[in-house]
Amino acid sequence: MKLNLRFLFVLLFISAFPLILLSTSAFAQKKQVPQTTRLLFVLDASGSMNSAWEGDTRINIARQILSNMIDSIANVPYVEVAMRVYGHQFNFKQKNCQDSKLEVAFGSRNNDRIRTMLDGLEPKGTTPIAYSLEQATKDFPNDGKDTRNVIVMITDGIEACDGDPCAISRGLQEKGIFLKPFIVGMGIEPKYAKGFECMGRFFNAKTSRQFKGFLQEVVKQTLGKTTVTVELLDEKKQPKEANVHMAFIDQVTQKSRYNLVHFRDKGGKTDELDIDAIPTYDLIVYTTPPIIQKNVEIIGGRHNVIKVMTPQGKLNIEQKGSLDYSTGHSAIVQKKGSNEILVNQQVNEPHNYLIGNYRVEVLTRPTTVFENVQINQGRTTNLKVASPGVVTILNKLSGYGSVYVIKPDGSEEWVMNLPEKGIPRTNFALQPGRYRFVFRSSEANDSSYSKSAFFVLSEGGAYTLDILRM
Repeated sequence: MKLNLRFLFVLLFISAFPLILLSTSAFAQKKQVPQTTRLLFVLDASGSMNSAWEGDTRINIARQILSNMIDSIANVPYVEVAMRVYGHQFNFKQKNCQDSKLEVAFGSRNNDRIRTMLDGLEPKGTTPIAYSLEQATKDFPNDGKDTRNVIVMITDGIEACDGDPCAISRGLQEKGIFLKPFIVGMGIEPKYAKGFECMGRFFNAKTSRQFKGFLQEVVKQTLGKTTVTVELLDEKKQPKEANVHMAFIDQVTQKSRYNLVHFRDKGGKTDELDIDAIPTYDLIVYTTPPIIQKNVEIIGGRHNVIKVMTPQGKLNIEQKGSLDYSTGHSAIVQKKGSNEILVNQQVNEPHNYLIGNYRVEVLTRPTTVFENVQINQGRTTNLKVASPGVVTILNKLSGYGSVYVIKPDGSEEWVMNLPEKGIPRTNFALQPGRYRFVFRSSEANDSSYSKSAFFVLSEGGAYTLDILRM
């Protein structure tokens, strides 16, 4: 019920201060974004804010639009507002680079206090942006609540105190002090834009009307209902794929903020996710191999659709008698032409892969290799591996024994060693083929006492070798 009340209040806010928000969906996910939003406005009141702009002064325009906006959101539940101001306590000639103060602390319905403070504000000083960001860390209450800490900075100039606002902003985001800031410029020269873009999301207003519109957009993105649909597309670019793990990684902190398994209902409709719109994400879809979509920006206050190409098919490695391998076995799967191991797939357990060409090495004895395995959209590729046979070694001697497979060209390839300590009876699985067994007792005086024997093992067959009779 609380969420519905909040949405109702936001709609009332829209009627007083026009914004466009989308309605919730029947498929909406359980809420994952913290309920309470703490919105800190950081206002430039340096001397330049007295300069003329659009038939008035910058400070008067900022004062009026900010006051109306804060009045409009005063009754929105789960929203707390505060106001920090810089450049307003000392004269510009003093160039006080610590001229920054939290004028109104966080609280609900504190709009009258903020309006009164704005009405008495007189710009006069310099522009300590980096210092103000650092001080803002103290403004957010450390009360253990799960909140979204958001900064909206309003300025008409650049850093004037040799600070590095970009480094400060990024460092504080990495520590989780606040989310990516919004910076709304008032007629800032375009050549200085990059200096703000690295701090957060930057909007530069050329007119007072644009300034009002940008502030509306910021509040919409911060407080509006935001939904996200991730469409996993097949090779025909149709949203058919589903049931894949995916993660939204905060680009600044490099931490996973959302871990989800993609869902599509029986009618083929993908569910809508509740994702915080303020950070920029890298989206990882954990197909095999994974797909990484970088720089995913979600626009707040509306429905967002993210499309990712993930056409998949299945690979199934079939082998009867695979349990004859006492420790079980799997297959190493690699993208054709790559040395990277994508997965160790268990035999007789199908696995999904992106469509393409793969190399599969089944860890039988000896290994069974399939080159150029093609995975096709929506189909299962079956690889059939011959059933192993079982070899029994009878041995009462300690020594050194090895098994070699005889290849079709007559060359030999090592397969395995026997335990050095003599075990009276050893059973192990081998693939069908022709083999050589070589053994020397540990008590033998020289290598000439080595013995070898050939044997042939059929599919699903058995062979017994007594070392004493070699």
